[in-house]
Amino acid sequence: MFDLIVIGMGPGGYEAVLTALRKKLSVAIVEKSKLGGNCLNRACIPTKYLRSGAHTIEKLSKIKNYGINVENYSIDYKTAFESKEKAIGFLRKSLEQLLKSKKVPVFNGKGKIVGKNQVEVKYPDGKTEVIEGKNIIIATGSYPASVGKLNPDGKYIITTEDYMERLDTLPESMLVVGGGVAGCEIGYIAKIYGCNIYITELQDRLLPSQIISPEISKNLLKKFNSIGIKTFFNTTVEDFLIENEKINVKLSNGETITVDKILLTIGRKPNTNDIDTIGIEKDEKGFIKVNQHLQTNFENIYAIGDVVNSPMLAHIASYEAKIVLNNITSSEKKSPDYTLTPWAIFSGYEIGHVGLNEEMAKQQGMEVVSGYYPFMYNEKAVDELDSEGYVRLYFEKESKKIIGVDVVGIGASEIIHQIATFIKEGYTASDVHEFIYFHPSLSEIFAYASYDVAVGKLF
Repeated sequence: MFDLIVIGMGPGGYEAVLTALRKKLSVAIVEKSKLGGNCLNRACIPTKYLRSGAHTIEKLSKIKNYGINVENYSIDYKTAFESKEKAIGFLRKSLEQLLKSKKVPVFNGKGKIVGKNQVEVKYPDGKTEVIEGKNIIIATGSYPASVGKLNPDGKYIITTEDYMERLDTLPESMLVVGGGVAGCEIGYIAKIYGCNIYITELQDRLLPSQIISPEISKNLLKKFNSIGIKTFFNTTVEDFLIENEKINVKLSNGETITVDKILLTIGRKPNTNDIDTIGIEKDEKGFIKVNQHLQTNFENIYAIGDVVNSPMLAHIASYEAKIVLNNITSSEKKSPDYTLTPWAIFSGYEIGHVGLNEEMAKQQGMEVVSGYYPFMYNEKAVDELDSEGYVRLYFEKESKKIIGVDVVGIGASEIIHQIATFIKEGYTASDVHEFIYFHPSLSEIFAYASYDVAVGKLF
């Protein structure tokens, strides 16, 4: 009997295995697809790879300012796709070699919990095997959702996974259904690489999430308009007809467009179908119910990542894995705290957020003041020819303690972590302002964004 069986080898499963090995536990992995899960193979990593390429293409028009003349360059998406595959292939191979070196058995099949300590593995050839473990972690992730008549067929109507794993040549045009994170990331990439992009969004703005302030959505829309992405808000796909290898799409606003493909980016559902036969409790949306220690209704069976109703982020799955391993091996139990969860989006701009924004703070009864500063006056951003965007810091009005940050622009996903530390340590506007930042750096923008609140307005 193994000390631990991990079902699913995405970011959460990976972290669970690494932590378990460090704690000298015997571990078995059940994975029906590629090691690394959706994040490594079909989402986080390949998306950021291709976004780096798209951002570099945009930057080519500026590098003449460095005295570099680039003429008659060409864009080859197929090469980018193949290089992306090599990059994630290297990372996946490294993981495989690590597990092999530690003699961790990997059962390549679909896992189903058939007893409190038993997992049935169903292999691709139909054969089954049952393995036993003292503890079990469910980390099977999520899958793309569909809507109405728009059922993915892998050719005309595709998911984000189809796009990232199989679409090595871009179509001439594509309708992206959903203006959330995935839609804005892939829509931007495809547009810059030469695909004509339309985006429909049911709500009235891009990135329609409470975590994303309307100010961010407005700036991203402006960017999309500038590069020729056509957006339709408060709009759905009413009907479509596939004819002569084209898709004629009728929108709910009365307009009709013709595209080569429809990409569904309307969210994801927990991958908990047929996960057990023993009665693990789930909610009405299919999320596994867990207590404050991430235990299911069976005390030795835990669930982490997209299968539980917490933020659907790779780093949250990893965070939850560490908590579970603590709770398996220690009498001092821990519970997850999602207060300072960092968010980042890689689209027309790099966008980062941590803590509260104004809307979220007001819902908690806080009065808020904010400080703003654009990257166009940040010397490091100017040096990098990447000075679009801004920082907005949020402070509780009376105490002037920092409660959150929005970053739109270069380095957003990196520099938000500094503010997360400031929030955790209870920094005031004066503390943020007086902190010694290296010059020139992107981080010193925080000194200027906090100026008005800490010292007083200049204008």
